[in-house]
Amino acid sequence: MDSPASTLFQEDAPQVDDTFAESMGFVTTYLRAVESARQDRLVNDPYAEPLTRKQHHEIKKFMSGLSNEMHPRPENFIALRTRYLDEALAQRDPRVLQVVILGAGLDARAFRLECLRGCHVLEVDKAGEMFDHKSEVMIELHAPLVAQKVDCIVLGLTEGGLEAGLMGRGFNPMVPTFWAMEGLIPYIERPGIVELLTVVDRLSAPGSELWADIPGKFVADPQEWGKRAMKYGEDDPVHGVLSEIRWAVKIQASLGTGADHFGRQWIPMRSPKTKQEVPFFFVAAKKPILTEPKVPKE
Repeated sequence: MDSPASTLFQEDAPQVDDTFAESMGFVTTYLRAVESARQDRLVNDPYAEPLTRKQHHEIKKFMSGLSNEMHPRPENFIALRTRYLDEALAQRDPRVLQVVILGAGLDARAFRLECLRGCHVLEVDKAGEMFDHKSEVMIELHAPLVAQKVDCIVLGLTEGGLEAGLMGRGFNPMVPTFWAMEGLIPYIERPGIVELLTVVDRLSAPGSELWADIPGKFVADPQEWGKRAMKYGEDDPVHGVLSEIRWAVKIQASLGTGADHFGRQWIPMRSPKTKQEVPFFFVAAKKPILTEPKVPKE
């Protein structure tokens, strides 16, 4: 039986579409494994290597077809993105025990993050084969679940049905939710992002939180990136697409310039043609908690 990645890594010049996004799910998991093997690792994902072990050859071949000039150590970006989301989850309001991971793919946080103990984690992704693969690997490893419960929902995020899919798996819109949108926004055009955020807002009780990574709009320039141009980016995330839902938005971290992050020096990514620095933002948002108006004393 072929692995779920066997039909993904085939194009020499991949185009940014659903297949590319699914391929990148394996690539990012592989890079988490590379990072986890470092002595100075910023994250430790013990499941990343077994989840991609059978696909190493295809992944390396696929990566060689991408521009290696963007960054000499691509695992650094994945390490920082993973760590910043892990930090956001660990620092969330402890009363938030419902976590939705959109575009989850091979995400293993429900198995590796102690801060998710007692949580109901709902993972959503269009690629059901990736969920099947993850389940098989975790069963083989006898991996203990840290979260109280995890549900995998096969669903295209721009195809509608998110509310029904979540509600059918025990999602409770009356309690606060943490929404994770890791590696997702760049693959969706702005109208689709707005539609998705509208659903997220409608399903979110006050006090809900959201995390997303957003590249600068430069990454969506086809003249610079060709077929690998992303579908969306913006240079001011605080006043960008997330402002459509009127949550309190803040930049958790920016990778647009060189800086120290968790003791590791970050070198900005550069575009393949003009060698411009590529801005990248990690963004956190929170739905305001409405307070009852005070009744004036007589």
